[in-house]
Amino acid sequence: MMSGSVSLPDTKAAALANEGRPAVVVAFDGSPAAATALPLARIVAGQLGAPVEVLHVAPTPRPDPDILKLLPNEPEADSAVRLRWAAGEPVAGILEVVSDPGVELVVLTTHGRVIQSDGYLGRVAEAVIANTPHPVLLVRPEAAPSGPALVPLEHLLLPLDGTPKTATALQPATSLAGRLGASIDLLYVASTDQAPARERGAIHPSRYVDQPHHEWPHWSKEVVDRLCTCLAQCPASVPVQVYLAQGSIGPEIARFAREHRVDAIVLVRRSRLQPGRAPILRSVLELTPCPVLLVAGEP
Repeated sequence: MMSGSVSLPDTKAAALANEGRPAVVVAFDGSPAAATALPLARIVAGQLGAPVEVLHVAPTPRPDPDILKLLPNEPEADSAVRLRWAAGEPVAGILEVVSDPGVELVVLTTHGRVIQSDGYLGRVAEAVIANTPHPVLLVRPEAAPSGPALVPLEHLLLPLDGTPKTATALQPATSLAGRLGASIDLLYVASTDQAPARERGAIHPSRYVDQPHHEWPHWSKEVVDRLCTCLAQCPASVPVQVYLAQGSIGPEIARFAREHRVDAIVLVRRSRLQPGRAPILRSVLELTPCPVLLVAGEP
């Protein structure tokens, strides 16, 4: 597959300064919807001290000379920007580029030219998410903030199901939180619509979920010590708070994110997003405009 890269004119010097550093990659199909991911990508890359690579995959062997005109011009953003192009089919091209160990984070909009709704993902976004081990930051184009409303990722929500597998899969997210200088809210939702996890070593909520003060100190300490610190390997520098809620998982996550003004929700993907799978992800995407950071976990 043919590929190449070029610095955007207003950030060429900054791009040279960031040469060789792990990059934040933004997939861009040329649509206004896909362009809404770039401002957040630049903010996050600035927090990480990383360059931004705007990846455009097209069937032609040469990049569209007008592609730069479609990107937001934000010279004040604290990150270098490079345009990276590749010839080929979009899903295969994106997966090939993001398989590079020099990729720090992948940023995608939930859909590009073809707009989806009700928690559904576009074909390209769904295929990329299902097949990459890299953390993926998902942005809903119709809800993407801009200008003064756009803020750094400094407050992350990590929902837990109490299982060791989910906690272990969160390692990339807790490491990223440390590098972003972000705080973490751990949220355990005692579900009213599904049975407790049967995984060995899982931590279940207190018997007094409606009166958590009875066992709260011991239970919350176990959640932080075993799930967050030991398994998720959360850096000691990251402030962590534990919360317990009861209800339907997706709506409770969305409600908490809204009430606590979190900047991003972290979810663990434990499937290939086959039909009927990932109901919590789809529910969260439908119910909240908040960006979603997806990390890959064991099935």
